[in-house]
Amino acid sequence: MLRIYCDSNIYRYLNPRHPSFTLELLDVFESLKDKMLFTFSDAHLDDLRNSTQKYAEADLLLMGRYVKDNYFMHDLVKNKRTGPYLATPVEAYDNKDYVTYERVLNNPFDVDNLFAGLDEFEGGKAIKDLMKSFFDLPIAAFGTSIEAEKMDIKNKEWFNKLMPNYDPMMSLGNFMNDMFPYSRSLLQNEKELTELRKYIASYMDRDEYSFEKWGIGFNERFKQSALGKSYTEMIEAMLTANQKNDLYQRFSYAYNLLEIYNITQERNSKGLKKFNLHSLNTDALHAWFASFSDYFVTDDKGLQVKASIVYQLLGLPTKVLSSKDFVNHKSILLGQEENYDKFTTAFKYDLKNSLQLYERVDPFKEERVNTFKTTHAYFNYFNRFQIIKSKGNTVCAFYCDRESHGNFFMYREIELIVNKMIDMLGIDSDNRGKYDLEEKEKYQIDEIIRRWNLSDLEFSLLTSSKSWGNFLCLSINFFDID
Repeated sequence: MLRIYCDSNIYRYLNPRHPSFTLELLDVFESLKDKMLFTFSDAHLDDLRNSTQKYAEADLLLMGRYVKDNYFMHDLVKNKRTGPYLATPVEAYDNKDYVTYERVLNNPFDVDNLFAGLDEFEGGKAIKDLMKSFFDLPIAAFGTSIEAEKMDIKNKEWFNKLMPNYDPMMSLGNFMNDMFPYSRSLLQNEKELTELRKYIASYMDRDEYSFEKWGIGFNERFKQSALGKSYTEMIEAMLTANQKNDLYQRFSYAYNLLEIYNITQERNSKGLKKFNLHSLNTDALHAWFASFSDYFVTDDKGLQVKASIVYQLLGLPTKVLSSKDFVNHKSILLGQEENYDKFTTAFKYDLKNSLQLYERVDPFKEERVNTFKTTHAYFNYFNRFQIIKSKGNTVCAFYCDRESHGNFFMYREIELIVNKMIDMLGIDSDNRGKYDLEEKEKYQIDEIIRRWNLSDLEFSLLTSSKSWGNFLCLSINFFDID
């Protein structure tokens, strides 16, 4: 199923009271909401964290009509992965603790505040006391010594802003707390981030590597800067050994540093657009969560540009669309919804004209498998098919390959495919009818979810697996289509 991720403003445009409301855009959402999978994420919730309850609820309910419970979040603590979850926008928002978030943001290195829950557990107080003693150590104990007096005037000015009371014998806790006011101002104060960008610009001439002048070639042109590395090489050098395989961290650096190094410069009617680091990072999160979908719809020009750049640098296939582009895609998307005649006609054409990707021969099973890339996405989902020939049997298996880290199926995709198959072929052979999400607990990999029999032809929908993970498969007993 095509996954579609829209930023927060796109959903607001669906409200007739919004100044950017367009009936055409609303019509597209209404036409596609039961045929495509709309997704949302923590970034949508963060956009509302300072909103009144009434305003937040109205936004969440409107968005929920389309995204249903297709929720993406990134777990920074337990497994450090981004995963799809089943939660509506209202449920997900109610589960967020923004009060604690703000408290930690205002005083992040208060050990009593940071480890408040430890007192409830056996041994918790001992752990908290150990952390306090650790924060009381002088920073000199860590081999940290900075000779500020040897810096030039400009660098010393920024050093004093970052660490105004620096002393090698200050405690680690004081060192971190002295740094944090500036870090917090970068997060919250537009002026501070603008000043940082100007400071970097004073050392690095953006004409040598800006995206607007050099396009995606800026990556190599970045070597002309004082850093002497390509942009991707610089990102690679910033990643620790534990982060090398962490695409989330790589993506975050690649997105946020585009603006900080002035590779891109967002502008508005007043000139250079001002924003703080928090808002920049929220945009980065929207782009990240959108990378698990096929389309990212946004009218934010800066977000469009930076998302497109990072997708290209990291080889992610998500397409970036404006709301106008999305409206114009309506007929294309609806044209890929199948009826039986369209399905068989398209399949006959693909058998003769689709691009063959692989061939595998297994002499022990006496099996030959040919894999093809389809000329269109069947049911707006399946973009690959295999012809599997074994002794006395030939089967066609359709599946979806997103060629990215989003290459997995979601439970609501099963529901949509089952419903589309029923629309095309009628009730299934076992008379189970529409898919119930509670069924997800019943099926194991390679078990058939639904089956349809048409004379000598059998369709089977099942979950299966490959080396890259589990996937949704539509298997068809082969028939004479010549």
